[in-house]
Amino acid sequence: RLTEKWFGPIPRREVQERNLPQEPAQTEQRRLTVERNVPLDSLFMTFRMSDRFSPDYHAFDMLSDILSNGRSGRLRQRLVQEKRIFSGIDAYISGSLDPGLFYITGKPATGITLEQAEEAVWEELNLLHQELIEAKELDKVKNKFESTWIFGNTSYLNIATNLAWFELLTCAEDMLYEVDKYRAITAEQLRRVAAETFIPENSCVLYYKHETI
Repeated sequence: RLTEKWFGPIPRREVQERNLPQEPAQTEQRRLTVERNVPLDSLFMTFRMSDRFSPDYHAFDMLSDILSNGRSGRLRQRLVQEKRIFSGIDAYISGSLDPGLFYITGKPATGITLEQAEEAVWEELNLLHQELIEAKELDKVKNKFESTWIFGNTSYLNIATNLAWFELLTCAEDMLYEVDKYRAITAEQLRRVAAETFIPENSCVLYYKHETI
């Protein structure tokens, strides 16, 4: 009733869809080193990934969770807590409707060069090519997503926001199947997506260095 009262009088209109030109496929690694007046060196790595409508989109999102969701994420557990190569590191996706980027950003620990830090990241990414993620680790990430999704939709504001977002994507009812899409992801799919994505020719690497005066 309140929805009809406040939004009912707004007339429906046809929204023109964007028709943006597609970027050509990346065939070689791109690298850049800059020096700025910043307190610490930083490493930035990006990899081109699919758009929001791709069957692999949720696999990309899950890979970012496997690498850095919480203290048990691989990058944080191995490169921060165990090997102490980074003081902090994160992995995340752009989440855009169009083809986006998979980001890995981090600050090397004291005494670690950017070259050493980058090499350590590549070692972890290569493991995703070579080994299937064990069922226990996969289930943990899926359970965490499901609990976050459920508790995140306990408020009316979040429910309304998500309904609007999924209506923009396809239809609002698809919101009901988001957890099922994550549950359906397999270890084989994750390894395939990692092997296709985390390769040098699909990457851009930025060394953001502390400027020496």
